[in-house]
Order: sequence, then structure tokens, then C-alpha cells
Amino acid sequence: MKRIAFSPHNNLYIQHMKTSQKYNMQVQHYHDAYEIYLQLDGKRYLFFDNICYTLERGAVVIVKPFDIHYAESRESDFYERYVINFHDGDLSVILDDSEIQYLLDKLDSCVLQLDEWQTKALTEDFRRIDEFSKENGVLSKKSLHSALIQLLDRALSFTGAERAAGGKSVAPYIEKAIKYINMNYRDNLTLDGICEAVSTSKYHFCRSFKTATGATAMEYLNNVRLTKVHNLLLNTEMNIDEIADLTGFSSAVNLTRAFKKVYGSSPRDFRKLKKNG
Repeated sequence: MKRIAFSPHNNLYIQHMKTSQKYNMQVQHYHDAYEIYLQLDGKRYLFFDNICYTLERGAVVIVKPFDIHYAESRESDFYERYVINFHDGDLSVILDDSEIQYLLDKLDSCVLQLDEWQTKALTEDFRRIDEFSKENGVLSKKSLHSALIQLLDRALSFTGAERAAGGKSVAPYIEKAIKYINMNYRDNLTLDGICEAVSTSKYHFCRSFKTATGATAMEYLNNVRLTKVHNLLLNTEMNIDEIADLTGFSSAVNLTRAFKKVYGSSPRDFRKLKKNG
């Protein structure tokens, strides 16, 4: 199975990228942090929430923790973008718990297309955060997190009325299959069973699913299960047997084997490391 593209971010992370090299993610990608992505130039293709979106200048992607997504260049040789990843704890420098909760309750995963004025305004917010992230002064941390809150406030002001960036629906049976896997990942799913559930032949299904999602159906299933495992390890006190039962791995042995193959450590060691870190 291909490696799951998981990027943990212990601290606020911001990156500006301008490249003429194609970059195609081969598997689903997710974080344990919130992500805001702004397309500045060129073109990217994003598969998210059962839709393939075309990202061009002004496209904004907001992704909540553990939401699976991936992007690719396809025919495009150039793109420029900003991306920021942050945890709710990054807001506590400025806001209290109730204010943080109020803000995050409004922050839903979505894809937006901004007009030119909005794009320039949001770009300035990203640039300000990027500049503050490189400073080491006494007030730099508060300035950095204040700029983050301003970016979030502006992004949220755009989410109410802006249309989605040029999304193109995937084949209905692929969308149905993704929903079927997302709803039934706890069960003992097989490729034959998935094909039967969406009423299509295995040959056409396998080719179309990988084209749409960048992974085979069984890779996608395993990725969904492991994102659920990761979430439960970080956010609950459930033991490994309970987590295995809830995520379709059937036993702690199977879960540990799959988890270690991807993350290089056992679920127990992973949990201890995160708690001690």
C-alpha cells in the first residue's frame, strides 16, 4: 500500500510556494490541524468532498482537521500559492476559550472563489503572517497570532456568499463509492462488495476510482480507517482494542501492523509521544 500523506504540525506553519515543477499527490492527504490554502497563480486540481475542483487565482480552500483531500498539477506546469496550518491552541495567545470555540464553530471545510479585491486582501493577510513568523522580537508571537485571527476573520467574511471554485463532479458511481466507504469503513469491506454496492464492473471501477482519487479503493479505505484511528488516539482515552473495533481493523494486532507500516511506530508509542510532546 502507498504511504499516507500525513503532515503533523506542532506549531503554526505557513508556506509560500511558486514553482514550475509539476507535483501530484499519489494518495489522500490530511492533517491534525486546520488548513487554509490560497491559489495565487497557475492551476491546481483538488479532489475534496467528492468533487474535483479546478483551483486558479483567487481559489481558497478551508480544510478542518482529519478531512481527507489531495491535489495534483495534471497538465499545468506552474502554480503559486500560500498555505497555512494551525491548531486551536495557536489562537489562545489572543483569544479565550469561548472566543476560540465561537470562531472555530464557524470555520467549515469548503472551497471558495474570491474576486480580485478579496484575493489581494487575503494575500496581504498571508504575507503579514509570513513576515511575523520570521521575527523573534518580544511581541512577535502576539503579532503573529493577531495576524492569524485577522486572516480567519476575513476568510469567514467571504464564506457566506462566494461560489465554489470551478468544481466538476466525478462519475456518480465513484461519488457513491466514496460515500459508501466513508459510511461503512467499520465493516469488512471488499472490492467486490464495493463494486456491487455501486452497480458497476470491477474493471471500470478500479480505473475510474484511481483517476478520481489518486489511490485504489482499498488504499482509500485503509487511509480513511487510519485517519479515524489517528483522531481517536489523539482525542480519546480509548484502548487499542476499542479503537480497532470502531475503525474496521477487527483486532489490535491488525491495527498495530497497519499503523506501524505507515507511521513507523505502534499506536501506543505514537499516543505517548504526542502526549509527552
